[in-house]
Amino acid sequence: MIIFWLFLIVGVAVIPFGIAGTFIIVADALIYGLATGFDEITLPFVGILLGMALAVELIEELLSALMAKRFGGSKYAMIGAFLGGFFGAIVCTPIAPVLGTLLGGFFGAFLGATLLEWLHTSDLQNSIKIGIGAFFGAVGGKTTKILVAVIMVVMIGFRVF
Repeated sequence: MIIFWLFLIVGVAVIPFGIAGTFIIVADALIYGLATGFDEITLPFVGILLGMALAVELIEELLSALMAKRFGGSKYAMIGAFLGGFFGAIVCTPIAPVLGTLLGGFFGAFLGATLLEWLHTSDLQNSIKIGIGAFFGAVGGKTTKILVAVIMVVMIGFRVF
């Protein structure tokens, strides 16, 4: 039981570092369900957790692009925010394995949106504003993912106790 709870906590704790902790939580719940004959944690419940994990992954990935759009960006800024966040996390992970993924994703979204919008419009000041929106979107996406992971753990806790 201690290992079960440890993996749930780890699932939440690794999210800021770019690891899909919500899927660790789902896998932990599935293993617990298998080990206990799906008495407390049923297969449909695991399906609900999986749906939550998939939905929050999508939300996290799209939020920087949507915020770039909300701050006045074009489709190019949205593409830049999405790709910049993705590649920023990949490029910065080897540089600083713990914080590189997190900060690389945030600043990559900013740089990607800013650069592509600037190339599209030649308006650097407005492009920077749009990049800030993408940055806030990336931070909001990560925050949302952590919140959903905590909700998943609480849901599991209610099932187990």
